[in-house]
Amino acid sequence: MLTFFDYFLAAAFLQNVVLMTGFGSSVLIKSSRKRTNILPFGALLCLFTTLTVVICYPLDILIGTGLVAKWLRPLMIIAITAVLYVIVVITLNKRFPSLYRRIKRLIPVAAFNNLVIGIAIIINHQFAVSFLGAVGLSLGTCAGFLLLSWLSTEGIERLDNPDVPKAFRGLPSILIYLGILSLALMGFSGSVSILQ
Repeated sequence: MLTFFDYFLAAAFLQNVVLMTGFGSSVLIKSSRKRTNILPFGALLCLFTTLTVVICYPLDILIGTGLVAKWLRPLMIIAITAVLYVIVVITLNKRFPSLYRRIKRLIPVAAFNNLVIGIAIIINHQFAVSFLGAVGLSLGTCAGFLLLSWLSTEGIERLDNPDVPKAFRGLPSILIYLGILSLALMGFSGSVSILQ
């Protein structure tokens, strides 16, 4: 269980996948525009990411290593995410139609941003982790994404200021803010990592 918490904390705070790699920044900005979208989007992203990792982890052992595995692994992850997307849409539409109508625009973005973040690919290619470590890493990544969404929303609200020069209003100021935020978070990673 200690491994689970180590990877959770590492993904959420020390080695934030979203800002370190730049993945998901457009989705982060889009989901941060409405404060009411942050929690449902984060929950959906967490659902898809964790389920993808839970399903891919044992299948990845079956694939093994080699040239064929390098081509097969991304296809497997894409196929599993697509099947999970269809299952979630059908289940929510039939069992919880009011909830489905409220979050239906967030479902495809959350499902396939799971692939953009690439947590399952990162787990399989950059370092070997245990099953609990993989689950902790996926949940930590989602927690980090929620934290960044909240920080981005707060920053975007403050950037909507008439004192901001006209050339920097909108997307330029948001990207500068995210860049400064990512530099601040990069200070936590340093050269020492609990993942090594």
